[in-house]
Amino acid sequence: MKTHEFGIGMEGREVFWNIPLPSFEIILFALTFIVLAIFAYGVYRRWQMWKAMGKPEMRLDDIAKRTKIVLAEIFLQRKVLKDPYPGIMHALIFFGFFVLIFGAAFDAGQHHITEPLFSWTFLKGNFYLIFSFLLDLFGLFVLIGVIIALDRRFVQKAERLGYRGTMDTTPDDVITLVLIGAIIVTGFIVEALRIHVTNPPWEYWSFVGWLLSATLTGVSYETAKMLHQVSWWIHALLALGFIAYIPYSRLLHIITTPANHFLQTSKPVGYIEPIRDFENAEAFGVGQLEEFTWKQIFDSDACTRCGRCQDGCPAYLTGKPLSPKKLVQDIKTYWLEQVPDPLKKIFAAKSADAAEGEAAAEEAPGKALVGEVIDLHELWACTNCMYCMEHCSSSVEHVPKIIDMRRYKVLTEADFPAELQLSCRNMENNSNPWGIGAHTRGDWAKELGVKTLAEDSNVEYLFYVGCSGSFDDRGKKISVAFAKILQEAGVSFGILGTEEGCCGDSAMRCGNEYLSQTLAQTNIEIMNGYGVKKIIAICPHGYNTLKKDYPNFGGNFEVYHHTEIIAKLIAEGKIRLPEALKGTFVYHDSCFLGRYNNIYDAPRQILKSIRGIDVVEMERTLDKSFCCGAGGARMWMEEDIGERINNARTKQAIDVNADTIAVGCPFCLTMMSDGIKDNSREETMQAWDLAELVVKAMGKEDVTPSADTCAV
Repeated sequence: MKTHEFGIGMEGREVFWNIPLPSFEIILFALTFIVLAIFAYGVYRRWQMWKAMGKPEMRLDDIAKRTKIVLAEIFLQRKVLKDPYPGIMHALIFFGFFVLIFGAAFDAGQHHITEPLFSWTFLKGNFYLIFSFLLDLFGLFVLIGVIIALDRRFVQKAERLGYRGTMDTTPDDVITLVLIGAIIVTGFIVEALRIHVTNPPWEYWSFVGWLLSATLTGVSYETAKMLHQVSWWIHALLALGFIAYIPYSRLLHIITTPANHFLQTSKPVGYIEPIRDFENAEAFGVGQLEEFTWKQIFDSDACTRCGRCQDGCPAYLTGKPLSPKKLVQDIKTYWLEQVPDPLKKIFAAKSADAAEGEAAAEEAPGKALVGEVIDLHELWACTNCMYCMEHCSSSVEHVPKIIDMRRYKVLTEADFPAELQLSCRNMENNSNPWGIGAHTRGDWAKELGVKTLAEDSNVEYLFYVGCSGSFDDRGKKISVAFAKILQEAGVSFGILGTEEGCCGDSAMRCGNEYLSQTLAQTNIEIMNGYGVKKIIAICPHGYNTLKKDYPNFGGNFEVYHHTEIIAKLIAEGKIRLPEALKGTFVYHDSCFLGRYNNIYDAPRQILKSIRGIDVVEMERTLDKSFCCGAGGARMWMEEDIGERINNARTKQAIDVNADTIAVGCPFCLTMMSDGIKDNSREETMQAWDLAELVVKAMGKEDVTPSADTCAV
């Protein structure tokens, strides 16, 4: 009877096994079947848990686009490799295992399917040599990746793998890494023993096993055969155990991460789904786990705890309680406590006592989602900067969850910070957060001869000035500067003047959705009444809201940020910058301009067009830029925990020896100006909006920042 010969793949193989082939195949296939059954049940059980809670949500539109995203994120490791060191670590493990799995399947296909049935060998000749080399190479990649992972978690103890100096390592983390490493090591040992016994001249292609076999000098033929059999079974059982373990461990991300990439929102970056039916809703926002959508709950299970979100979160890095990773993991922990276990449900159906026990457990009062599971200090610390979502390697959507929970506190419980209550009342009464009389909204433009649409609506652009540009003393200087640029370039534009209202961004992001929709609908009615088609905004918050949120309510406009228009006018030669400025300039990327709308080049093109200045970059820049601290309605709130975010950002500009911070946002300008004062740099550093700098470079006037401001 033919006996099984494992792993040689060439003519002249020595017999390692004395088990009759049918018996060997039966044992191996039986074990494989059991493992696959355990795996399938684990996936089924998790599937039932995913379906058990959450409101319905459609995430299956544009299948082709979603498939491309999965290919880019999984097979190109796009987001993973944004952070090189841990990215390379993960890529080594991922690509290594990917190749090894297919290699193992290929090898098993020959030895356990093709050869027994057809007596045909395809692992031979040059193909076998290349096959052996690649499997050893990628096996080595996995082993290197595991060593790096162990070093980061247990030696370096990388901050983002924990929370506030405490590592969140679990037994599962250790088991996973040790299991992967053990599979690779035992595989190489099996290979080394085989080469030691057979010693064919070509086996240096299996270079790791070949090098290891050199250490076995003195081991007898029979001993090597015995050790080969033992180590082969250990290797096989470890590999099968790995498969069975996947649905019950953090290895589940092998399934959930690609799925979450596929299911990520197809809406614009930073889009917040509005509340559609205020009239019939009994509650608003999310106050209970069940009020999240199933996708929002699935998000928490897809999180791999890698800490990339936490690594750039301005709230976390300045000592606030918020960690995006911890917030998502707290939701997951709460979900696992609340979700009915499918196995328990089966047993409960067969046992009345068990059913009563489960019912009693379900009736037992649990923790409040908002206030206990998620601390209120965490909830209100978020600046909506989008760093977490931009850099999440699993496409977890943190910000919409936070806004949904804020909506619950504001609209259902009317429980939110006093500063925000005042700002919201001001927006209700005067359509601006400061509460300044709405009749003064257009006063900044009186001396410039800028017409309102009521006076002349036959213009190309509506200049949407926004609240800061209309009421804040510093912001009004930006409005004046930009209006002068448009006039110099001969651009046809007008403003709404007293008819303009607050865009509603701060109201929406603090959770006051009803107010934000009221403000938006009022603006849209006026804009549509004048037949507005194109809008320019100087505030990225207004720009983002007009562009992405207003279409929900019939406001479909072509929206531009003023830096886009200025860069275009300079490129076309419609404005000239003959005056040279002096100093070292650094540009601060606004979150709502950069991460939200991918506008990184236009502001830098403007700076490069100004003569005489040196332009430098901060350490945290472009899509990794550090927030100024004003987003997510934080502009209207005090920071009473940790370091002020704007001060931390200003220090980053000081670190590169900049004497001028250039911005493209009125909120950022206020925050950076305050940061300069708080860091006692008023004598050596200033903050300017790019429009102000361009006016200076045009030689039209010297724009000097005012010490007075209406900003909080």
